[in-house]
Amino acid sequence: MHILRFPIRRFGAGLFTLAAAFALSLNVPIPSMPDPDQARVLDEVSDRLPGWRVRQLHATWEGAYTVVTTCAGRQIGFQFVPGHGLPGHDAWLQPNDEYSRDRLRTISDHWRHLVWYETPTLVNTLSCSDEIAGTGRTSMAERRHD
Repeated sequence: MHILRFPIRRFGAGLFTLAAAFALSLNVPIPSMPDPDQARVLDEVSDRLPGWRVRQLHATWEGAYTVVTTCAGRQIGFQFVPGHGLPGHDAWLQPNDEYSRDRLRTISDHWRHLVWYETPTLVNTLSCSDEIAGTGRTSMAERRHD
């Protein structure tokens, strides 16, 4: 009751409470439920890009996911968008940059669009070891500009 008589102390207590709530909100993780679709996307990416390490996999908008994979310093980043005009669990791929577009084009299930089908006729993969071996740099003499 004593604090209510002094407006400066009341203001200080309110300000302290607000600062404590803000600090707590920055440090305490937000609880979330397990996402079975995220696990499915992780399995799909692991199957299509064997050896690549998934660095980020976050749910974004309308069931889409942001995926970032790395392999020996190289990075492929893209949006994995299931549905949106495709049946079932088929997904559109929207690359983040030109390197990602070139790599995803080689493993797309459609010749014109970047798409992964749930049950493709032929599963195209881009192995990390194949990506490293396919650089064309076989000797140190050819690597003068590295």
